[in-house]
Amino acid sequence: MKKGAPQKYTDKQLKDILLKYISKNPGKKINPSILERETGVNRFVWKRRMSEQIAMINEPMQLENTETETSLPLPNVVELVETYWNNKSGLISALSHFNQMLNALHQKAKESDTILKQNQDLAANLSIKEKQIKMLENEIKLLRQQYLEVAVKSTYKTFQDEEALEKIISITKNKKSEDRALNADIVKMYPELFDN
Repeated sequence: MKKGAPQKYTDKQLKDILLKYISKNPGKKINPSILERETGVNRFVWKRRMSEQIAMINEPMQLENTETETSLPLPNVVELVETYWNNKSGLISALSHFNQMLNALHQKAKESDTILKQNQDLAANLSIKEKQIKMLENEIKLLRQQYLEVAVKSTYKTFQDEEALEKIISITKNKKSEDRALNADIVKMYPELFDN
């Protein structure tokens, strides 16, 4: 013999009320407080008599992805089918969230493919640009070396005569001492030091 007040709702009535709520709100998590507010049935009734069903509805199906350790939260299809077995419109409504999620994931996959292709193109372009930069840096080093070589040669009188160079840099301001400082031919510069 059961103690306490008689039950106001049968389990079948509670399941039907739960199914109606789920069909109107597919994919949403539910709890006894929300059910009380939406259905008018006391939350203690939901908690005491339908807690297992509520937990099963809220439990997402896990789709394992072999590449990552994370899993995607999907509706619990088994629970939905068992719950809506006799209610086609309820099942269709409940599975619409599943369909929307698959469409959203498909769209993200397409966007991911596009972004991956763009990244590959950018990486290839970057590699080409890095090679061009390295080649130009080498060319700058060579030109700098050649410029310095010509600049230094142009300061010596013998190279000015031999290679028809104009003086690029000046070491001193005094013309007489400049000729002496810039001329590499020491014999011509200082004839008094050498015997002929």
